[in-house]
Amino acid sequence: MALEKIAVWRELFADAAKLLLALAEAENEGFSNNASGVFAELFSPGPGRVAPTEAPPSIRLPILEEAFASGSKERRALALKACNYALESTDFVRFGSPENQGLRQQANLWMPKTYGELWDAYKKVWELLDNQLARLPDDGPQECAMILLGRAREIAGIPDLTEMVVETVATIAKNRYLSEKRVIETVSHILHYDSDDIPAETRGLWQQLMDELITPDFQSMMKRYVGMDLLDDEFDEDGIHVDQAQPRIEELAKQALDNVTLLQSELNWLVTTEAEKGYHFGHELGKRDSEISLLPTLLKAQRNAGEDASAYFLGGYLRALFEAEPSVWEAQLDALINDAKLRLLIPELTYRSGLTNRAGLRLLDLAKSRIINVNHFGFFAYGQAIKNLSSEVFAEWITFLLSVNNKNSVSLALNFFHRYHVFQIPKPILPFELTFRLITHPALFKETDESRFDTTMTAYYWAEISRAFLHLYPERNLELAELMLSHFGEDGSIVSRYSKTCSVLDEITEKCPAEIWKQVSRLLENHEYSSKKFALEQWLREGSSWGREETKPALLRIPHELIWDWIGEDTEYRAWYFANRLVPKTLSTKEWEGSLVRGLLIH
Repeated sequence: MALEKIAVWRELFADAAKLLLALAEAENEGFSNNASGVFAELFSPGPGRVAPTEAPPSIRLPILEEAFASGSKERRALALKACNYALESTDFVRFGSPENQGLRQQANLWMPKTYGELWDAYKKVWELLDNQLARLPDDGPQECAMILLGRAREIAGIPDLTEMVVETVATIAKNRYLSEKRVIETVSHILHYDSDDIPAETRGLWQQLMDELITPDFQSMMKRYVGMDLLDDEFDEDGIHVDQAQPRIEELAKQALDNVTLLQSELNWLVTTEAEKGYHFGHELGKRDSEISLLPTLLKAQRNAGEDASAYFLGGYLRALFEAEPSVWEAQLDALINDAKLRLLIPELTYRSGLTNRAGLRLLDLAKSRIINVNHFGFFAYGQAIKNLSSEVFAEWITFLLSVNNKNSVSLALNFFHRYHVFQIPKPILPFELTFRLITHPALFKETDESRFDTTMTAYYWAEISRAFLHLYPERNLELAELMLSHFGEDGSIVSRYSKTCSVLDEITEKCPAEIWKQVSRLLENHEYSSKKFALEQWLREGSSWGREETKPALLRIPHELIWDWIGEDTEYRAWYFANRLVPKTLSTKEWEGSLVRGLLIH
């Protein structure tokens, strides 16, 4: 960009930056090197070879001050973006060399003479943003606060600026420009990861702020240890895995049971997504509530939860009940069926607390009654809970999912089947009829522009199940291959061109080359061209490409004599067609002797 090159020069920086700002204000491109990106990068404090200009920060800063003072929301947003760049202190990256301008003398890119000069640049940008917290309209203060918190660790690492950063972070917390959680997270990271590198006095400032944010009362401790799930709590200062939050949660659960009034004042957020460790707290609470006296209160709170409702906390409580009294747990979930609102949570509560045969049948009855839908079974697509079901109940689940007859339900069935019968099992035992019905389900082979299987794990599950099935029942090789070939290359099908499932066809071809060639050659005889035929040709010529796997062309698995016989039936057309569309490009000296290219020339 011409203006980027102009801005390199100290005396031209201001005019070039202002022009870039005007262009950025009006543009609608999303590229990183658009006017917005170039403008913001002009304010990077990168020194020397990674500096964007000769102009020192003292010349650059007034441009941002003017942008903040303007009445343009777009200009203020661009100034915020530029300030974020201006506070970068590590990993400076610069692409291109706009300072190299032909025969013109090389630009003397900005280099601070002392660390003090660099620290002063950071200080002025920080103060500029700090002043904007109370001035920016609309959501400006929140965006400004996000930048300040995001750069707090970096800038606080400069000893002369630590106190300034602490004061700003305290201001953000006091005025609630961002949630208290976000502020606590920032301070926690500094105390946890930087404590060994900062002086005791500096650490004391941060600890004092943390003590102001988290007081020892029940409500504050709940917000911190139940409302927040921080990685900092999982490791001690030496990096050893220690769950430092768990003892706090146990103590809070004990206090809650000793004084239910304390708990009731927190229930409105405990039954929402705000309780990031609600499951752990609910579990500890449930372990102590042996009389399940709290359950009616918890169910009422869950019933009244708003848009951000979550069964995470209640699921933890019911998990404890499942572990202590499985029959009582079953009865409580049975009772929820009659609750028009809470019965929709039965799938999630089951997933989070426990899965039994009775629970599995309960979910199946709810689905058949159309109280819940297929998507509710999606909870069990993760983890190994589904293996708690007996083979009979599991088969009923799969049968139901296949009966729904859409790609989502069949995809889920493949996921379940793989986890139950194939995953981490050296020698799977697969029910013949149900497995074959699953891998040949019509929804898998339906051409569509939606729900492309090869962009998900579904193709992987299908391939693994099919491979295990054919190992047990090799007599079905050709039947499955015929189905695959008849839909090969169809967009959205399980056998699309670049799908993992092609590897199954490779294996069948290796075992039954003559039979597969008979099916394939019949498809090639159709002179009408299509995307399906193109995909088939590519597989024959190049193999099945998937991810980083390399496979040899399918034609190299076919005996050459069969190919020559096929060409001989219609030499005039097929020889030309084979040479132009099918023969693999294997022309190295090592491969020449037995190659199809040489064979074709001879014949």
